[in-house]
Amino acid sequence: MNYYKRHIGDYAAATRHLSLLEHGVYCLMLDVYYTSEKPLPVDTRAVQRLVGARSDEEREAVTVILTEFFEQHPDGWHQARADKEIHH
Repeated sequence: MNYYKRHIGDYAAATRHLSLLEHGVYCLMLDVYYTSEKPLPVDTRAVQRLVGARSDEEREAVTVILTEFFEQHPDGWHQARADKEIHH
């Protein structure tokens, strides 16, 4: 998928509490998700690598975003809205 709608109001309402770093991590994770059209890997370290998280703070932000906005399944981390958009 080369394009996805970003519903700014929905995004803002759900993410106002995030730090700037967490916003960046979440956006990169969504980009990877939509580009591959599949869940993020089950292995958190693999997700960290995909988004370029290198510092302890960046790696922790990946974990925070995964647990708050994604749901872990046997095949990887799913994001409900992204799944709906991809399969629409």
